[in-house]
Amino acid sequence: MQIYTDIQIYSVAILLFFGLGLFWVFLRFILRSKTKRYLKRYRSLKRLKKLTWLEFEHLCLLLYKEQGWKVRGNEQKGADGGVDLWMKKRGTTAIVQCKKYEDSKVTIKVIREMYGLMYEYEVDKAIVITTSSFTKECEHFVQEKQMELIDGKALVDMIQKVVG
Repeated sequence: MQIYTDIQIYSVAILLFFGLGLFWVFLRFILRSKTKRYLKRYRSLKRLKKLTWLEFEHLCLLLYKEQGWKVRGNEQKGADGGVDLWMKKRGTTAIVQCKKYEDSKVTIKVIREMYGLMYEYEVDKAIVITTSSFTKECEHFVQEKQMELIDGKALVDMIQKVVG
């Protein structure tokens, strides 16, 4: 019966550790490439508007993950209470609501609700993303608040920056 020395055991352990590490790096590279290819398909507002609301939420989730955010979708079934994505990056927390509209503008009611949820959930920032646009009242309301409005054009620009 063969008895292995401590050095042989440590050598195998180190090789296994580095092998698994390399595999993990390779896997992440493949997954990121796949995500970028998916996002590239939606570099136009016309294509974004063809998504279902669920596909649109998933696209937003992937977009923020590519920007380094830790993102999770809302796990509740049915009404989500206004929050579609929960995010965290370098100590900053944020909630996101995704509004997939054809032509109608996002109204102040939606923005006020998100502002309230920002304080209810004690997060640092609230973001509303839409395939359409926002009323002037919305744009005025968010000034000097920790809120971000991303309309369809800005969303396409974000995608362009991420996919290159």
